[in-house]
Amino acid sequence: AFVINSKRIVSSHGRVVKDVMLPKVVATSLSKLSATIEGVQLDAAAATVADDDVANVVLESLEKRLNGQSLTGAETSAALSASETLLKHLQSIQLRTAVEKLDTDTVSTLIEAGAEMDEATTERAFWTVVNAVDDAEANDLPLSSDMSNMLHHIFDADLKHLLTREKITTNVTCMKPDESGGLDSMGKRMNYVFDDGDHKNLPLAEGRKCESGNCCDKCSRNIFPTFAGDLETRLETFPELASLTFNDLAKVSSATIIQFVRLVERVRRTMAYEYGLDLSTLLPLQAYSRKYVAGTTQKGGGGGEGDFVTLHTDEATHEGYHYSCVLYLSTQGEDFEGGNFVFNDPAKTPEAGSSSSGSEEDDDDDVDIYNDELMEAFQKGDLPDNPLILIPPPDEDGASAASLEEEIRRAGRDLTPFHPTRGSAVIFSSGWENMHEVEKITAGVRYAVPCFFTTCPVPDIAYDQMKVGKPKTDEDIADDWLHLLLAHREEEPMESVGRVKELLMKWHYMCTPLSKH
Repeated sequence: AFVINSKRIVSSHGRVVKDVMLPKVVATSLSKLSATIEGVQLDAAAATVADDDVANVVLESLEKRLNGQSLTGAETSAALSASETLLKHLQSIQLRTAVEKLDTDTVSTLIEAGAEMDEATTERAFWTVVNAVDDAEANDLPLSSDMSNMLHHIFDADLKHLLTREKITTNVTCMKPDESGGLDSMGKRMNYVFDDGDHKNLPLAEGRKCESGNCCDKCSRNIFPTFAGDLETRLETFPELASLTFNDLAKVSSATIIQFVRLVERVRRTMAYEYGLDLSTLLPLQAYSRKYVAGTTQKGGGGGEGDFVTLHTDEATHEGYHYSCVLYLSTQGEDFEGGNFVFNDPAKTPEAGSSSSGSEEDDDDDVDIYNDELMEAFQKGDLPDNPLILIPPPDEDGASAASLEEEIRRAGRDLTPFHPTRGSAVIFSSGWENMHEVEKITAGVRYAVPCFFTTCPVPDIAYDQMKVGKPKTDEDIADDWLHLLLAHREEEPMESVGRVKELLMKWHYMCTPLSKH
């Protein structure tokens, strides 16, 4: 550890040079160094070998110049490189210190000067915010604008960290319902309305429907093996993440609420980046954590338990769903069995001359012929006049009704399974190009965070009708965080519905600084 200013150098190794004029070759870097280390105290015991090496390069170069010796080009480059490394190191220490003090003015200044919050510093910032929120609640105080401003820095840093991690992208052609097919197409659309199992047979055309929204014309599916880190998804740390909705936050810890918002905001920013959307045009329409439990049947919508999810399209479920994500909080093979997330696509058209009808012996088998015809009827969405009787094949290989059902499910389809792991996420456009399902969970509990985003604009009149409209100051943003998320108050059902509606409409204003409103 050492201190440098324009006339004095003191190293932790006892070397001192004082009352000197620094050589011009290093004066520029050292002037920046002096400004950076002012007010920063370095503990010599905490200095690493690497820090000592950098210090030695700078000190030895200075001593050589001060003794009237010239530096070679290599020595000059080494000295400048070492001083720049030291500058960054000192900036990171000053940044961590400011983070721990919730000094957002200093944090902003350092970031503008080029400092970056690494993942460890970002986590420190998160827990500093949580402690500040808890202290304010314990003392019945309003939330400081430093709290919300620090969250904005955290959200910025989270996206930068994510962009350095692995991402697997599959671009797909955007699809929407084809409404130009005559009576046959109309019949299939009617079957689709009344029969969930007929979803895959809906006639489609290229393009995005994006009802009342402003989607881009790019569609894809993206897999992030490490969307969130181990510390961010531990149910031991954030137990309420096992089952959470914005409608019921009275007994949820501030840490879990802020962490949940942090994860959802990371999804929003990732979608805006991936699809080239203006962040202000993308808002969450629904977000919750839920569990899928082996041996249970889901009743109702968001948050209900169940051991599978039938084939569906998110935009068909809600016309405002334009972009979707599922973030996983448990790992297949450890916490549960089965439960793959599956993209379900039409099979590619076979090449001319190829055959998918099986062997000649199969073609001569009456049982298989009948079942082939039945499967063809299912694929076309046609219902025969006479009752259908499934004729099971011989049970020589242990085949069962379940295997026949699986065969029907796979007929004419390409299935792309994703095996969930804790912290991974799937992000995709919500149209008919991304039909998907969740296979049956055979054991255990699968925790996940589904969230859906819309590009439908919020009319200004909606903000005018709120008791407190769009935030106009940093303090207004902090107040919205308190009253819409962190008040920990009991509510009547209608009151919570109104609060969540306002929360989702104000999401962008709460999660970004005033300069981005």
